[in-house]
Amino acid sequence: ALIYFPIVSALASGKPDLATILDDDDDVQEETKDVTKGEITIQSLSTILSMSTAITFISHTLLNLFKRSASHALPLSTLLSILVLLLAPSKMLKPLQPTAEVVGTTLLYLFFATAGAPGFSIASSMKECFLPLSFFLIVLYALHGATLYFICFLITHFSKKKNETVALQRLLTASSAAIGGPATAVALAKSNGWNSLIVPSLLVGNLGYAVATFLGIGFHAFFR
Repeated sequence: ALIYFPIVSALASGKPDLATILDDDDDVQEETKDVTKGEITIQSLSTILSMSTAITFISHTLLNLFKRSASHALPLSTLLSILVLLLAPSKMLKPLQPTAEVVGTTLLYLFFATAGAPGFSIASSMKECFLPLSFFLIVLYALHGATLYFICFLITHFSKKKNETVALQRLLTASSAAIGGPATAVALAKSNGWNSLIVPSLLVGNLGYAVATFLGIGFHAFFR
């Protein structure tokens, strides 16, 4: 990550926002304006915190009811959050979007800043597995880059629209969302002024969290 993120930042430097050069990003740009320029009120903030607290309480109550371990709290809370987003009326959720974006982004930055803190407790173990872990990361990043290149190649050469390609801004944002999650993807988009990619980076990054959480639990249950 210490090598990957500086490289992505260097590649992104100086690239304009897609909304300023492409016509097909108008809808996304308008959606971003609605989210980032809305009014944040005490009522909306209280509602967001109350919903988050309720989801957490319900997940822990269900775990106690079915006598499951506390390690299932995170995926269950994720599932309940997704159900709320899918089932709740859009009229109720839309006024909460500006507040939810600010609170969510702030907490994501806090998570990203503290995610590496436990590393100090496993420093000795890291020294012993440095070589195999480094090899694993090299393979991981290589496959990630090869996958992005392959997808870009397919879209470029088999698209029905002539000369259509995948913009570098989208590739870098998608890559950052896949490697670091929504926190790094949003940070990349905001730092480079890519306002039209803020909402997509949040959606893709959180979707990745939602899907990968259950896949990870499934793999752990299958291979243990």
